[in-house]
Amino acid sequence: MKKNYRGFSLVEVMVGMVIGLLGLLVIAQVLSISQDSNRTTMSGGDAQQNAALALMAMERDIRQAGYGTNKTMEFAGCAVKGYDNVHARSIAFSFVPVLITQGTGTNPDQIQVNYGSASMVNVPVALIASMTGPSSNFRVANRFGFNGPNASKNIQGDVLLIAEAGKPCALSQVTATPSAPSNAIEHTGSGRYNPTGGLSPPADFTYSANAKLFNLGARPVSNQLRVVEGGLQVFSEFGENVPELLADGIVDMQAEYGVNTDLSNPLVVGKYTKDTPVSSPEWALVLAVRVGVVARSQKRDASEVTQNIPSWAGGSFAHVATLPDWKHYRYRVFETTVVLRNMLWKS
Repeated sequence: MKKNYRGFSLVEVMVGMVIGLLGLLVIAQVLSISQDSNRTTMSGGDAQQNAALALMAMERDIRQAGYGTNKTMEFAGCAVKGYDNVHARSIAFSFVPVLITQGTGTNPDQIQVNYGSASMVNVPVALIASMTGPSSNFRVANRFGFNGPNASKNIQGDVLLIAEAGKPCALSQVTATPSAPSNAIEHTGSGRYNPTGGLSPPADFTYSANAKLFNLGARPVSNQLRVVEGGLQVFSEFGENVPELLADGIVDMQAEYGVNTDLSNPLVVGKYTKDTPVSSPEWALVLAVRVGVVARSQKRDASEVTQNIPSWAGGSFAHVATLPDWKHYRYRVFETTVVLRNMLWKS
């Protein structure tokens, strides 16, 4: 018995292929839209995370500002000079808890944070005898709390800062506290921050009796926070001469001083200002720092998704508008006010 076998015709096969391709096209389009939406969400989340990390790192540093250095504000603003023998470079910063350097034009601000690391809070001590040269011993009435190096425990000697009116401040490091004379503190060339022969010119760094000696501890901190090439970086004056990335995707940073304006209520911030104090009494009125950062998403959107320049309590982040295609990115703004507790406690 003869059977007839019949398959699909060419037209039917082609129609089926077209229908299948249309289905694949729809699926691909839906997947593309879904992935694009996911990338946008993830990019915005990354920007938020980066901004939060940047602010947390800065807040932690600023909270410590002034520790061990602001028992007296007599020398606030003094230009600190030093030399790092390990990295063969000069050290320079301003002797204040926090210094905000305003960016030129619309550029981001920079923040310098300084604090000591002594295990106990020490009141600065006065020299009881004038120095004969930059590297001659410090003679003090009481050297309690000043520690020399301990090789067996891998502990460095305390870093010292000496200040006198009319002169720059100088860094040095304790290398010994000899038994005789019992009031001497040596800071010879064997210390990391003791250049051979002392700092130059010698007349500027040879101090008189009654000059004040501050103990910064074995690991003091002087960090400069700045926005460079789309990231928040920290540069340490007491560390390697290499900036360290704290948070990626940060495109702008602005900061202001919180200043007391009512001496009858000295613990209250009366205003926020970008003006840097110019005298010791003005520095003593600085109670807080207000900081704002902007993080940008990594993904560039095809359309303009941002129409307004990001802003914060201190104004707008005008630098964002100078970035290429700035409207095609998403931004997250984080801001905080950090109380300079060591200014309030004078510790």
